[in-house]
Amino acid sequence: MDNAHSYLGGDGIAGGKMKLTDLWTSPNTGATNSSGFSAFPGGIKDISGFDKFSTFTYFWSSTSVSLSDTNSLARELSYNSAAVNQLAFPRVNGASVRCVK
Repeated sequence: MDNAHSYLGGDGIAGGKMKLTDLWTSPNTGATNSSGFSAFPGGIKDISGFDKFSTFTYFWSSTSVSLSDTNSLARELSYNSAAVNQLAFPRVNGASVRCVK
């Protein structure tokens, strides 16, 4: 996804270009879906259950933080930001998967 971020103008605005213009909680900052990626606000599955529907979505990356770590890299899109954030995400959580050709 790193190359996609560059293609979409960088991490600071790429998220807005990836998000649907509806379904997200207002203000849905920067949302244009101009990339056609059509990211839904899918939320997260953590030890408490499902949460953050309509406000966030998380996508797994195929990159592990380290072989002995319990985290993998994930990307986060938010209703109140046009950015794509990278974070170390616990593997026990549930996140979305998107296959891009």
